[in-house]
Amino acid sequence: MSTAPSPPASAPPIAKPRRRGVPARWIVGGLALLAISSGTLFAMTRGSDAAAVDAASDTNVEWYTVAPRSFDLTVTESGDLDAAQRLEIKSKVEGRPVIISLVEEGARVKAGDVLVRLDTEALQTKIEETVLQVEKARTDEIFARRGLEIERNEAKSTQAAAEVELALAELELAKWKQGDVPQTRRELNLALQKAQRQVERAQRDFAISQELYDRKFISLNDLEDSEIDQLDAADALQTAELELAVYNDYTYQTEEQQKRSAVEQARADLEKITAKNASELDRLSADLDGKRQTLTIREERLRKLNDQYAASTIVAPRDGVVIYGTSVGRGRWRGDPMAEGRQVRYNETILFLPDVSEMIANLSVAEAYEPLVRTGQTVRVTVDARPGEVFEGVVERTTPLTESGGWLNPGQREFTARVTLPGANEADLSPAMRCTGEITVGHVEDALAVPVQAVFTEADQHFCYVPAPGGYVAKRDLDIGRASESLVEITDGLAAGDRVLLRNPRPGEVRQQP
Repeated sequence: MSTAPSPPASAPPIAKPRRRGVPARWIVGGLALLAISSGTLFAMTRGSDAAAVDAASDTNVEWYTVAPRSFDLTVTESGDLDAAQRLEIKSKVEGRPVIISLVEEGARVKAGDVLVRLDTEALQTKIEETVLQVEKARTDEIFARRGLEIERNEAKSTQAAAEVELALAELELAKWKQGDVPQTRRELNLALQKAQRQVERAQRDFAISQELYDRKFISLNDLEDSEIDQLDAADALQTAELELAVYNDYTYQTEEQQKRSAVEQARADLEKITAKNASELDRLSADLDGKRQTLTIREERLRKLNDQYAASTIVAPRDGVVIYGTSVGRGRWRGDPMAEGRQVRYNETILFLPDVSEMIANLSVAEAYEPLVRTGQTVRVTVDARPGEVFEGVVERTTPLTESGGWLNPGQREFTARVTLPGANEADLSPAMRCTGEITVGHVEDALAVPVQAVFTEADQHFCYVPAPGGYVAKRDLDIGRASESLVEITDGLAAGDRVLLRNPRPGEVRQQP
């Protein structure tokens, strides 16, 4: 810090006070520092720094005598009044319908009163089109359902017939194996046994005939007849043996293949019919599901359209005072206030029905003050529409995230402090009234302080002007601490009794450093 020139004889000597540690965030957090950095003059606040207010407000006073002071640290921000409890009325109609009638703002309404009517012409057209689509989808669903029922019945019939064919073929195979085959073999074996016996008999008869012929009891013809019978018997035996062999080696194999083939064919036909029926039923079931889904979608669309048609007329769910959505918060800066003929977006707030028995103030606080503003701090609230009245409040809560300052100041970041006003119940206040809140964020006790207009800033260096010989003033470097909107704590550079200039120096008034 540069060495200041000696003060005039009338000024007390400058003492270097011991430097105090102060929170750095308070130095950059106050509005006073914003004023210091720009060299502008702030209006003084009330309270323990009233003497500074009187001195600085007197335009004939140019000098201020440094002395220890106690003062509050405050943050002053503007905002809107609102009801502690309010019902938000939003548009539930898709698109951008036009308001064709709107209750007057500030009107007191009863539950069931019509608040808003939105244009329904486009909705009516959509509803009529959707009704036709629903009817077509319902008809398609009915035909698909009946077609599926018919196919199910036909599938049952064809499958049952195929199952009967398979059962008959299996029965025929079992009957052949357990009945026809044993019977045929028994008959062939019996025929073979008869032929064998017949051969034996013929052989005995021929032997007897031969003996009788030798004894001359029978003729040669009788002998030849007996021989012929023997030959016939032998031929019959060969025939029986051949028939049995043919049956076992050929006929049985052929019949078995035929019977088993009939069973396999019947089984294959059953599987084919079953697969075909299942495929057709799946196709028809899928088609029915699609028709049902289409019907459900169109019925749901019709329901939503009917709901939106009903939502086009908004009635008051309870008694209240009407406040337009564009009159509260950032909506008040919009160039299209809520009015008849205005379009509204889906889910846009059209109006509020606040409960005015309990009021709050929503203050928009600069992001720089976020470390300072806390729940439970006291707030003095003034309302533009009630000049001269002050309402005591308490910070109830703050929003956790900051919001943009809007198109007017996109670089500014703000958060909202919600302030309860327990003493404003009987003041006949209304939501959306503009207000200003002075939040007490701290207190400085018995510290050297000067008015904010006495402190100047260049780059990162703070300074003031003190008296110098010959009617000049000299620049004095300062270290500053906490600040209010009217006073700045001086931690180094000034002592009690020093005098500081409360204005900008005139041309040629500043004494140049040697």
